Amino acid sequence: MKKLIYLGLISLLVACTTPAPKDKPMDEGSSKQQVDFDRGMRAMDDQNYEDAAKIFDKLLLQKPGTEMDLVALFNSGSAYEGMGKCQIAADRFRQVVRSSPNKFTRIQSEALFHLSLCYECLGQDAKSVTALLDARKRSKDLAPEVLNAEIPARLAAAYARLGNREKALEYFNIASRGLKGIVSRGGSPTQLNTLGRTLYLMGQLSPSQRRAEVEPIGFLESLSMQQPYLLQAVEINRPPWNNKAEDDLKMAYQNIWKFKFEDNNKRREFFTRSLQTINELRKIRLPRDQEGANSIFDELSQHERLIQNELAKIGETNPLTPEAEKRGGLKQKGRLVNPESTKATKSK
Repeated sequence: MKKLIYLGLISLLVACTTPAPKDKPMDEGSSKQQVDFDRGMRAMDDQNYEDAAKIFDKLLLQKPGTEMDLVALFNSGSAYEGMGKCQIAADRFRQVVRSSPNKFTRIQSEALFHLSLCYECLGQDAKSVTALLDARKRSKDLAPEVLNAEIPARLAAAYARLGNREKALEYFNIASRGLKGIVSRGGSPTQLNTLGRTLYLMGQLSPSQRRAEVEPIGFLESLSMQQPYLLQAVEINRPPWNNKAEDDLKMAYQNIWKFKFEDNNKRREFFTRSLQTINELRKIRLPRDQEGANSIFDELSQHERLIQNELAKIGETNPLTPEAEKRGGLKQKGRLVNPESTKATKSK
């Protein structure tokens, strides 16, 4: 699922768990716990999420009381998130949020953000919005790029899927301002890597979008909010984010063909909006050759031709309304007029 989000977060959270002072030897139980914890982290680094989940689950307590306990719980959720088991991951992150309120706010803030991503994965956009807004309130505990760019961008996409375009545009503009703040930091390799990562995370497809298991028009409205960030991630060309963004953009437009419609009017509306979304992306493309962008737009041109063909077919097969049939029929309604009476009228 969101593999590239939580790997960076975990390293931050692990830093919170300091080992015991050297002058105080750890007891056997604590030593074993630290060894297991380190094994779990290595499994996470290797993206071996199944083993990591098993290790961290063994470390879990019914009522976590220490920071180490909460980090283990958070990492367990991250491992299930990596496996795409969004419901179990959401349960873990909820438990982190509810444990020791106001005591370990940093971990809880990160858990709220990840909880929103799990809700997004489950297709529960209203809950995702609530979790994102709660995470946004904890500004002091989140990285600036997460607070000012990623969260508003995910809110814009979620509101778009919910059909609230006004709110979607509001948070899209907030995310754009946050992005400008990141760009203003400079163009060192490290800063460009951060920018590429942030752009990708702002625009990445949700699991339900990848599976095309969302409302069709909502899918396009959300894509309209996400695709500018994905294209920018491609254009600044910072691996691996440019490649991931390219894959997401291509998948989004490939998924257009997974939606099926029995009603021709809905089908026409969907394909018309698809062409509009493609044109929106063309308008913001940088005027230069870039391999990834060239590949995307070459593929988009193919989709565009196919969509136009589909719209032409809909026009040919769509039945005329009764009024249109009457207007186009050979036999028109009316009554015959006597030519002689017409002449008489004219002479008068």
